[in-house]
Amino acid sequence: MKIIDQRYLESGNRYSTQPCLLSIVELEPVTPEQTEQLQQRLYAALPGLRRLHGLVGRRADEVPVIVELLQQTAIELRRLALNEVTVAFVGVVPRMAGRYRLVLPYSSQSAAAPSIALAAELVNATLAGRSFNLKAGLARLRALADRRRKPRGYLMHTARTILMSVIPKRTFSMPSIFRVSMPSSSAAASN
Repeated sequence: MKIIDQRYLESGNRYSTQPCLLSIVELEPVTPEQTEQLQQRLYAALPGLRRLHGLVGRRADEVPVIVELLQQTAIELRRLALNEVTVAFVGVVPRMAGRYRLVLPYSSQSAAAPSIALAAELVNATLAGRSFNLKAGLARLRALADRRRKPRGYLMHTARTILMSVIPKRTFSMPSIFRVSMPSSSAAASN
């Protein structure tokens, strides 16, 4: 399974009233036995995955279970990392066999695409029987979301504070060439 294309859609798009990430994934054929083993392994690694079956809507009957599992895994990873729960859907890409559309609404754009990528890595590793460091992946998602949550003004304020503490105060004083002497109000009235 690999991600072919991803696009960020603004709110009020054809899929949702919220901003969404539209992903196109390509899937190689997987046997029903492999899908069942994958599902059991994912349920063991992510126990909350069992509860998410109703949060992924199917737009076509031809969508394989593994595509739904990928979307559920992405939702569960975002729930664990960002405490964010969303409703998503999967569908087929018309006239393109083996390609499927995943639509995932988000509140943190910086963590939307990485959550799908992390879910694909986890599904591929689990399908191949390899181990996967889930804690490191969740820490990465949290770091991406936290980095974008800090307002830019806060960062500028912090940089200015650091500079002010390092550079001597007299550097910031106004040169005498810019001093302007204003006449007093009594002097102006006497003229």
